[in-house]
Amino acid sequence: MSKSPGAARGHSILSAPNRRTRPADWPKRLRGVIARHRAAPFAWGDSDCAMLFAEAVEAMTGYNPIADGGTYTTRIGALRGLKKLGFDSVLDLVAARFVEIPPAHAMRGDLGFVAEVDPLSSPAVIDGAVAHSKRDDVGHVLVPRGHIVRAFAV
Repeated sequence: MSKSPGAARGHSILSAPNRRTRPADWPKRLRGVIARHRAAPFAWGDSDCAMLFAEAVEAMTGYNPIADGGTYTTRIGALRGLKKLGFDSVLDLVAARFVEIPPAHAMRGDLGFVAEVDPLSSPAVIDGAVAHSKRDDVGHVLVPRGHIVRAFAV
């Protein structure tokens, strides 16, 4: 796990320097994004695992972690966008743009990975005892919180 920037200054990994500011209504915004993606069929670049996590982060914080990656409508297009950003996997992108924390410290709205099985495996959005993601073969997926092996503070 990478050392958090705040830890060098004596801050806890859960302290403000490691988490983005959220508006008061962020839980409502997060639930809206989750509901939209839960209802929509999987579609590359519209309702896929990357769009779910990026839209959730943006709804909570105003920051879109993949805005500079361009648009895509296929798996190959998603891989090209990732390479354009200089990353070999979504995990690499998330690790570069968010502070890694112990999975047990992850809170609602944080990001969690079960395991990187594919360069396009995206983090699930943690929401209590479960985390939300999408897969091209089944659509919306609920991941038990206990299966998260790497987590990142939002």
